[in-house]
This record gives sequence, C-alpha cells and structure tokens, in this order.
Amino acid sequence: MADSHARQGLTRRQMLAGGAAAAGSVLGAELLGAGTAKAAGTRSTGARAVVDLTEPSSPFPHVWERVVGGDWAKQALRRDYQDQLFACHDELGIQSLRFHGVLNTSMSTYFPTVNGRPRNPALSNDDYSFFNVDQIYDALVDRGMHPYVELSSMPAALQAGPQPFGLFLYDFNQMEPKDYALWGKVVGDFARHMVDRYGIKEVRKWPFEVWNEPNLFVFFNGDQQAYFKLYRYAAEAIKNVDAALQVGGPATSAGQISFGTPRAPGVQYYREFMQWATANRVPVDFGSAHGYETDTGAGPEGAATFFKQNRADTPRGVPLYISETNVSADLGDAALDRSDAAASFLRTIAETAGVVDALSYWAFTDIFEEAGQADKPFHGGFGLQTIHGVKKPSYRLLQILHKVGQRRVPLTLSGAPSTVGGIAVTGGKGGGVDVLLYNHALATGDGSAPAPAQPATLTVTVHGLPAGARARLQLIDEDHANPYREWVRMGSPEYPDRRQLRALHDASELDERPLQLTFDRATGTASFSLTLAAEAVAAVHLA
Repeated sequence: MADSHARQGLTRRQMLAGGAAAAGSVLGAELLGAGTAKAAGTRSTGARAVVDLTEPSSPFPHVWERVVGGDWAKQALRRDYQDQLFACHDELGIQSLRFHGVLNTSMSTYFPTVNGRPRNPALSNDDYSFFNVDQIYDALVDRGMHPYVELSSMPAALQAGPQPFGLFLYDFNQMEPKDYALWGKVVGDFARHMVDRYGIKEVRKWPFEVWNEPNLFVFFNGDQQAYFKLYRYAAEAIKNVDAALQVGGPATSAGQISFGTPRAPGVQYYREFMQWATANRVPVDFGSAHGYETDTGAGPEGAATFFKQNRADTPRGVPLYISETNVSADLGDAALDRSDAAASFLRTIAETAGVVDALSYWAFTDIFEEAGQADKPFHGGFGLQTIHGVKKPSYRLLQILHKVGQRRVPLTLSGAPSTVGGIAVTGGKGGGVDVLLYNHALATGDGSAPAPAQPATLTVTVHGLPAGARARLQLIDEDHANPYREWVRMGSPEYPDRRQLRALHDASELDERPLQLTFDRATGTASFSLTLAAEAVAAVHLA
C-alpha cells in the first residue's frame, strides 16, 4: 500500500470542474493533491513552551461548536445520518447543522410544476410542500439543535434557463431566477412557514445564509451583480417576516476553479460584497466564507490567512461565520482520515481565536454523496465519522476540546519548529488548565508538496500551577486514536463485517495516561516534557 501519509486525489473544486468538463466542456490538466510523506529524519529538540497562569486570560469561545456541515438536505432524512449528527451534538457540543439544497427541486419545497407540467393540485393547497424540510428541522429542534439555513439551490420552476451541466448526484441547480421578485417571495414564504411552525423565539436563532459559493460558476451561473441582486431580494424578504431574523452571506469559496467565466477570488468577492451591502444599506447580520488548507493562495497560516482577511473586510460588530473548512478540499486525501486533519483543525482554531465567530468543520459524516456515495470505510472523505460511524481523529480532537474551558491563557514558544504550536485554556469543568499542542505541516497553497513535519520534543513550563497538581496525557497520532491504521492492518476490507467494525471502533478510542510533572520549589513552576510525532495532537490536563 502507498505510504500512509500520502496525500492524493482531486480537490473538491477540481472534481466539480471535471464533472463540468465531462458534460461537454474542456478542462485543463488535472492537478493532483500535494503529496505528504511520513515524517522521517532529524527529531527537533530543545523546544520550550511557557504557560503563565498568573497573566490575564482572554475569551476562548467554542466557535467550532456553533455549526457543522453535512452534505445535502435529503441525506438529513436518513436515520444513520441523524444518529451520527446527534452523537456530535451529545459528545462534541455541536449546536447547528448546515447543508446544501433545502430548496432543491427534489425536496419539493417549491413545486408549482413537476418536470415542466403543472403539479397535481391534490398534493398541496399551494405551490409549496414543507413536509420534507419540516421532518429535518423537527428532528433538530427536538434534540435541542438548530438549523443553519443555507438558502439553495434554485427550484426548477424558478430557473431562468436550462442548466448548462449537472455536476452532483443530487440536483443542485446553479441557475439564476427568472423572476427575482418571485424568488424573494419563495424565500419569504419559507421563512414565514418556519416562524409559524417553530415560533419566532426559536427561528431568530437560525442564520439564513444566502446561497453557497457564488464565486464558483459550478454553484452559481450568474455574475457578481446577479448574486448581489439574489441576495438583496432574499434578505429583504426575510426581514419583512421579522426584522430580527438573521440573514447573511456571501459564503464565498477561497479556492478557485480556472475554468468557465472568470470570477473574483473569494477574499476579493467577499470584500466587494460587504462594500456593496454597506453602500446600498442592504441588511447583513453576519458575513460568511469558506476556506480549506489546500486552497490556492493560502498564506503562511493556512486557511486562517483567508479568514483574517475576511475579518478585516467585515464591518465592525458584524459576526464572521466560517461555514466550511477542513485540512483539505481534496476528495480522496488520506489526511482527512488521519491525525493530519485533527492537527490542522487545532492549528486553525489556535490561529483564529478572536477572529471568527463560527468555524464549521466540513463535514460531520462520510455519508456524503456529492460525487456518489463511497462504500469504503476510509476513502479520504470529509467527515468526522466514517460511513459506519467510526470516529476519526478529528472527531476525537473535538471531543477533547468540548471539555476544555473558555478562557485562554498565554502560551509562549521558543526554539520550536514552525510546525509546532498550541493553546492553553482554563475554566473547564474539571478545573485546572488544558495545554493542547499540535505538530502540523501546512499545505503550501501553490500545489507543491510541503516539507513534512518532523517529531519534536518539547518541554513545557507552567507558572502558577498549585503544588500537588497532576498531569494526564491524551495523544492523537499515528499510534493513538487511529482506526485507519487498523483498517489497513486488517486488509482494507471494502465491506467490513461486524467483528471488524468493532475493532475499528476500538482503535478509534482515546487513551489517557499519567504524565510525569516536575515541580521546582525555587521558581514555583511545574514542567513536563513530551515528544510530538509528525501530524500529532497532544492534550495535557493539569489539575
């Protein structure tokens, strides 16, 4: 088998563009995902970190718990999809679900016609059927969760013209509306139904996000001005239902496809949207954007580079919701199944603390059929969980993070390689302090292979820790919480039996062990040392 750290496969955007090419267009040469070799070579030593509990702390809200992504609407009617989602709610604290296609034709949300012919009037008293979406939202609200409503895609009865191509297994329709006023009415009627069913107090908690990645032609056929018009009609319709309902956008993609009508890059598109909305007094209650570490143009802080630019372009007081992110946009990238994804996400959390107000992992499950439903348990899918509900390393990271507090204390590094970083947090239910460290090599942002992370030995000194405290360690790396390795060991079965699935679940579990903690009476400090493997997370609880 290829090296277990190999990163390969087409980016999600390249895959989408490839689908368009298959529909009759010409796509340039495929660009394979950047390769990442298993770390080898010299181990970094002499690195130090200082955590100072005597210094003032700063807020550390759990922005990654605000929302999680999950493919498209009809998947949310599946029992196994819901089971995995509610595990995320119960174990990770996830509050909301975002998915594509609540207005897709196949959802029947708006269906005055069926395949171009008038619908059977016996089916509904009007042009809507909210039954499917109500089943989804009922399930969420009944479990104490909330919808994060992505208003997409265009119902066939509203599209301005035939779709130039269809890319997805499900029916995402990228066309503009033939009648913008009617589009606004559909959105307003949708919001009004939600208020009637769930009550205004509940629906005021829901973000209404207008569309998905309109700066990519595969998701929106119109130009930027057409999106601005689409947004304005939707936003004003929602505000006409209740002025306190939350509406925002533009949910731009930081990554690009060099195919089709040229569009502004995501950061530029986002900036121009905010400038347009401000100048024209169009309501924007939150800004939203997407970014993946492998997106072209990612800077020295990976996807966080995009998000800091988005923050700078967001008007003061307006929240910034990152409604999609992950270590990779490469479908089939082994990093998505391994500890790389956990280390990357912890790094993004650390670098965007105080910058973003929501940070949505895309996605919570590999029950995901954008390009067809995979049957292999590990296939480089985007999910926190496999199709069988086996928890990946990224899930285990969020499980650890859910237990930490919401006050960040200073953590200062010296002599560490650029791949190493971390955060220190207090205020958790167990008291004490949590020190979370990562060792992650960022993608280059230009498609070239990054230099792999090397193992790094780190000594951490803590000021202000009470005498008699103890340390407990949890690791996520090649040797810990790694069900992918167990799957490879058992021969990579395409359809594992129940015994094999139990073994995969067992291999996913976190292990906690004591860590030696040394106190220096002369300085009043405590210290511990550990070695971070490549693409690793170490979580140390001191109390």
